[in-house]
Amino acid sequence: MAERKTERVNVWLTPEQVAWLKTKKNLSETVRAIVTEAMNLERLAQSVKNRAAKKTAGKNEKALGKRRTPGSPGKNSRSSR
Repeated sequence: MAERKTERVNVWLTPEQVAWLKTKKNLSETVRAIVTEAMNLERLAQSVKNRAAKKTAGKNEKALGKRRTPGSPGKNSRSSR
């Protein structure tokens, strides 16, 4: 027997939410699309949060004294070719 790729769940909705869903052609597809969109937004928010944390960590390293040593090439110096 084939493994099921979907699972049935029960959800309590307000009358207004039920009325809105009933205006859609396919309730199941509409609910799946809403859940997928919510998951994508959650992933995006986590990605932005992680990116901000990395930037903050980089700035903290610079503030703690990760300065160039005398005689080492600076940011705008050219290396020999």
